[in-house]
Amino acid sequence: MIAGTPTRPQSTGRWCVIGAGPSGLATLKSLQELGLPAECLEREDDLGGNWYFGSAASRVFASTRLISSRPLTEFVDYPMPRSLPWHPHHTDCLAYLRSYADHFGLRPSIRPHCDVQRVVPRAGGGWDVHIKGQATRAYEGVVIANGHNHAARMPEIPGSFSGTILHSAEYRSPDTPLPLAGKRVLVIGGGNSGCDIAVDVSQQAAATFHSTRRHYHIVPRTILNRPADLRGERLLKMGVPIWLRRLISLRLIDRAIGLPHRHRLPTPDHQLWESHPVINERLYRRIDEGRISSVGSVKRFEQGDVVFADGRREQIDVVIAATGFRIEMPFIDLQELGDRRHAPTAAHASSVRGNDDPPDLFLHMLPRHRDDIACVGLIQPDSGQWGLTDLQARVVARMALARRHAPRTASWLRQKRQQSPALTPFCYVDSPRHRLEVEHHSYRLRLERLIAALDRRLRRELSEVGRAAAGCQTSPQGRG
Repeated sequence: MIAGTPTRPQSTGRWCVIGAGPSGLATLKSLQELGLPAECLEREDDLGGNWYFGSAASRVFASTRLISSRPLTEFVDYPMPRSLPWHPHHTDCLAYLRSYADHFGLRPSIRPHCDVQRVVPRAGGGWDVHIKGQATRAYEGVVIANGHNHAARMPEIPGSFSGTILHSAEYRSPDTPLPLAGKRVLVIGGGNSGCDIAVDVSQQAAATFHSTRRHYHIVPRTILNRPADLRGERLLKMGVPIWLRRLISLRLIDRAIGLPHRHRLPTPDHQLWESHPVINERLYRRIDEGRISSVGSVKRFEQGDVVFADGRREQIDVVIAATGFRIEMPFIDLQELGDRRHAPTAAHASSVRGNDDPPDLFLHMLPRHRDDIACVGLIQPDSGQWGLTDLQARVVARMALARRHAPRTASWLRQKRQQSPALTPFCYVDSPRHRLEVEHHSYRLRLERLIAALDRRLRRELSEVGRAAAGCQTSPQGRG
């Protein structure tokens, strides 16, 4: 192989992966598979990221299970054990991630207790990574793979509340961080965390209220004893048009758990798949049993009371805000990745703090203007994520290889990155939770095609380089 491209930075040649969760592990593995030296910096004492229950990085709670099925969650080349249930518990997920790291020999390259404080570009190329309490390290490239569930987004609600307010990031169980037995609890947020926590809390709380700004389509984990997402995947692969897939899916959902009107709930103001899917087979049952009361938006706090938009008033002891997270990377100037993609709408500005707009990245992962930094896992797919981030990692590794050894391929990819491909066939409702939304099937196909195109170009260019190098090593005297 050639020594490098004209823009090769003068550093150790290593790539740095920030975060040893699913995205970071897949990235480390992909880089090393292509012979690129890399190490992974992890803030916690072990790998797992969000799935390392009990760590500061984790956002799962005691009863968390996957909402996507095993086959649509697992890494591309490392299946989850078939002995696991269709939707494994978070302890099974952590065991799987650690088995993945051991299988591919990743642990020696993972550096625990490395809290990245700052990532700064170096003159001439590459990056300086500042680590709390340690010497600064220089890298040829950086991959940000530490997730986007760090900075809690709290709702702006007028008034003062005399009870306790938590974010879902702090919630672990009905007993932790505080006992909820006998309490009147309000859960704010209609996403998966909000629905799961409402169901969880309702098992012990004296009364559970579930507040949502809008109503969403609810999908059960399984339909007719098979994961609902696998049934949907079959329709996708058959090329069934969207309108017919919606019709079939709604009928199956109605048969399994009933549509909202059967539980005296309003019909959602959008069509199925125009919002991130909410997967829950117990919420309607708890509503029907009277254990959860569905309420609208919160208008204001009045000490121990909560007043809702329709004028309803309830005495509440604890509020749990399952209102998502802001997209933040405090250790890097986001201008290094690109401009913000969106301007905040008035609705967003009035309901959340801060800017929820991700940087403008090609396919949510590659900056437009440089090829020594990338993001992996900065997506929210409507199905399992690890297989998609595995494919993202393979694209990033090929970008790194082309940057070092195949300038024509690197140039082709730079031109490709100037495009702005549609990431989904759907028009999602305008809310912060859809800033990173992708439709998994079309997104996966796009990644697979990009990998295949990069592989063709890399093989051709590296083969030419190899033949040229072999010719140069033949001495003139040795020729006949």
